[in-house]
Amino acid sequence: MSKYFVAIQKGDNRKQLLEETLGQMEGKLPNISGRIMIKPNFLSANNLLASTTPETLEIVVRFFRTKFPKNAIYIAEGAHVSEEFILKHNIREMAQKYHVELFSIDNDEQEWKVIEFEDLVKKKCKVRISKTYTTASYIVSLTVPKTHGNIGLSLSMKNLVGIIHPEDRPKFHGLSENVPQYIKNNYKSRLYDRDDKLGYYCMKVRDLLPITRKNADILKKGGEIVRKNLYYLYQNIQPNFCILDGFDGMQGNGPWNGENAHLKTIIIGNNTVATDLTACQVMKHPIKDIGYTNYLEDLETFTKDTQIIGNTIEEVRKRFRPHKFEPYL
Repeated sequence: MSKYFVAIQKGDNRKQLLEETLGQMEGKLPNISGRIMIKPNFLSANNLLASTTPETLEIVVRFFRTKFPKNAIYIAEGAHVSEEFILKHNIREMAQKYHVELFSIDNDEQEWKVIEFEDLVKKKCKVRISKTYTTASYIVSLTVPKTHGNIGLSLSMKNLVGIIHPEDRPKFHGLSENVPQYIKNNYKSRLYDRDDKLGYYCMKVRDLLPITRKNADILKKGGEIVRKNLYYLYQNIQPNFCILDGFDGMQGNGPWNGENAHLKTIIIGNNTVATDLTACQVMKHPIKDIGYTNYLEDLETFTKDTQIIGNTIEEVRKRFRPHKFEPYL
């Protein structure tokens, strides 16, 4: 008997697709007695291709409020543009309509759970994550399938990076207090280079020059560190219900500057590994691009124990053009 279920639905109407796919998964939801946290992805207030759309958020909020009328339900995000997104897209009014709480991880969180990440010089560092999330009864990850310049793909587990304390988020990239400043400066420059064509070629030249090769070797560990730290986050907290709104999807230079993949597919699962593995296959990317799954010893069991509902993977597969930095990850 299957342990995990992932519903896949393809069509031409986002609202209809999302409602149908949620309906397919409704029977897979447990009885939830406590607080339900919905983690959207408010990456950009202006570029909805990079973010959870207000329409998608409202459909999901309405679904959970209808299913669990007495539960405390939170919309809780930690992106730096969260307040701008909320104001521009009338999220506060929508939250009031369905009697759910808006919660800013950056501003409202009072308590934090401390976990460990690894930095660019291979030392452990302390990282704070939201206690409101770690003590919740049920976590819903609601995001967009995207390519990503630091990790490969941004999917349901990557969405939870937003629950990290804002001061500690650089540590996700390996930039702790242990790392020398010259490495931090070059690493920051490298991040920006990835979305600039001239900078991209300058970066490749830097990697070849003997005088900068040692530094470049350290910086190349950035991709590995991000993936490993996502695994450490996964060891401490995982979403229980994963919604990937791939009606559009972002390919190319994600997660900000990519292009519409026009996938027209919704993917919803009741396990983060099963959902992300399915999405990875749909997007025709290597599994390593998920990141945290590289460190799971029982990865094959998730595929074996997952039942696909609705469309098959083969029916919806469409290659997402990778970020131009992909060969260096």
